[in-house]
Amino acid sequence: MGGRCWLQIQHQQKQTLATEKTGTYQVTVLPDQWRVNGNFAQATGKYQNQKVLVQLFLTSQQQQRELMAVTQPVCLQIHGKISPLLPATNQNQFDYRFYKQQLGIYNQIKGQGSLRLLPGQTLLDQLHCLRARISHRFTNFPQPLASYCQRLLLGQSDPELATTIGAARELGVIHLFCLSGLHAFVFVGLLEFVLRQLHLTQETITLVAILALPFLWILGGGAVSLTRAILMLELQLIAKALGKNQQVAWNASLIIHSLIMPGVLLSLGGQLSYLLALAIGRCRITHPGLRAIAIQLVGLPALLVSAYQFHFLTVLLNWLLIPLFGSFILPAVIVTAGFGQSLPILISITNQLLLIFQNTLIQIATWPGNVYFGKISPLIAVGLTVMALVLIEKESHFRRYWSLLGSVYLICFCFIHFPLSGEVTFVDIGQGDCAIIRTPFNRQVIMIDTGGQLTFRQPAWAKRINMNDRATSTSINYLKSKGIHRIDYLCLSHSDADHIGFTSTVMKNLQVKTILVPAGMEKMPKFTKRLPKKVAVVPVTDQQHLEGFPLLILHPFKTGQGKNEDSMVLWGELGGKKFIFSGDLDRAGERAVIKKYPPVQADIVKLGHHGSKTASDPQYLSHLHPQLAIISAGRQNRYGHPNQETIQTLKRIGCPFMSTQNRGMITYQYWGKRGSIITKLKGSELKWMLPLYARN
Repeated sequence: MGGRCWLQIQHQQKQTLATEKTGTYQVTVLPDQWRVNGNFAQATGKYQNQKVLVQLFLTSQQQQRELMAVTQPVCLQIHGKISPLLPATNQNQFDYRFYKQQLGIYNQIKGQGSLRLLPGQTLLDQLHCLRARISHRFTNFPQPLASYCQRLLLGQSDPELATTIGAARELGVIHLFCLSGLHAFVFVGLLEFVLRQLHLTQETITLVAILALPFLWILGGGAVSLTRAILMLELQLIAKALGKNQQVAWNASLIIHSLIMPGVLLSLGGQLSYLLALAIGRCRITHPGLRAIAIQLVGLPALLVSAYQFHFLTVLLNWLLIPLFGSFILPAVIVTAGFGQSLPILISITNQLLLIFQNTLIQIATWPGNVYFGKISPLIAVGLTVMALVLIEKESHFRRYWSLLGSVYLICFCFIHFPLSGEVTFVDIGQGDCAIIRTPFNRQVIMIDTGGQLTFRQPAWAKRINMNDRATSTSINYLKSKGIHRIDYLCLSHSDADHIGFTSTVMKNLQVKTILVPAGMEKMPKFTKRLPKKVAVVPVTDQQHLEGFPLLILHPFKTGQGKNEDSMVLWGELGGKKFIFSGDLDRAGERAVIKKYPPVQADIVKLGHHGSKTASDPQYLSHLHPQLAIISAGRQNRYGHPNQETIQTLKRIGCPFMSTQNRGMITYQYWGKRGSIITKLKGSELKWMLPLYARN
């Protein structure tokens, strides 16, 4: 196994590009690999016999229709760039690159292009073509039936189902919507039922099931949980046919799966799939309620490492929904998918039932009961998992082991929620600003700007639906990993979209107590339309001193309109270091601040306007005497931030700088009056994406 992992690492290093290249590339893509959302399409394809991630920007509705109707392999000619996949750039962010690497994908090609159809040459190609045709057939069904067919029968994600999937994830029942053991057992059960009606022998039925399962794996998309389930079923059926012991199926499937995919147990899907299968098979607890709790405890540590939260209703919902799904919902979807076009009434009935189920699930997800536990260390997670596995085999000692487990969880909870350290964190939010201040013991949590993305008018066909914005996977995810679900003060420096664009997302996901804005901005429609609910909005100038607020407001001096020149400037001492945050304040404003407040200096300065030359006045920076400058800007942004003139100014005054572009998330973590800088990246990983003058 070690040799297989070593070979995987060597292959990964050999195939991953060191930098990006521009050119024209020919990629072969199977028809069932496309995911089209508005003017954006994504697929896994083959380029020079290597798997690549294809991201295609569609230029017309006609091109979108052609792609959505594809049922044959295509040769795609892309004009664009090939580059390595990017790593996670924020602490505790989902590492999409690592996930794709486990699937043998190391590089991506982005651009625009044209396609031509190819004939399916092999049996495998034909099966993928069949999967694409089935998928197109499902699009004729009404919603949400069409999305359920795509998800539960083909393993394909559908943006239309995003709200339901979010609710299922929140409630801890997401596994019901992922092809896994439940779906494989229902499929085999239905197959055996049909074959028995044909009066076939049990030996023949078993043989047919063994031969049919690989086809189910291909049609189901080959997800980790489905692969585990089919491997185990295959081994059990083969052992049954040969009269051998079926108990080794779990061990054998894990060994085979690890040889095929060495990182299978490094993904949450792989961990939960194998752990819960083991727990169900080994649990000796007979009481239904205790059994359900014990099995969930086996998977809980893995969940807290990756998802950081759980719901008190998870056990009850699984106890209710697993039988409902296995005995009713999934069979109904399968039967409707197969016979619905001949019986339209069946489509109508099933669709209405799915609507009721879906709306109920979404409503339950709004109920209280979510525990924002925070991220536990992988080492502690392993220990808790071992303890839970011991617990499920000893019903007589359940109370003793339950007390021990509960004590460990309580200690972990206290360490996460009442940390001795504080921090000032600059989130890599892309081309925008977002900083988080957290004081020791989580007494106060302050967010300065939310980041955001500029949006442009698009025709209806080009608009993407149910796309998570960057705040969900970065700042919000980071706070949840720390067990934080509230913000005491949300400070919005001014009204530009790249500073306040994610305000509604932050407020939907976290409890925001107070919003501070520069005076006058509270009346601006471009700000008020972003507030999804009522919250205390406090307009401020430098004349106001807020009780309990750890920062001083140095600007604006008067009421304005929330423009760059009206930016809120915040200054304060945290962990023995003085910080200053200036939004997009221009040079004239910077000079006015130090003129009005001459004693102000800063050890760490957050450069204004993402390092643009319109800010970072030399006189202002020299006056502050900073030890470090922080630049928050997007990689390869259209504005050329940070500007070369700004970098030269920093070098002239002898101030080192760090940028989220090549360092990712930057954190100053402190204990008392001492602290240290921690960065997510070393600085060399993405250096190729920066202009030469901005590299350090």
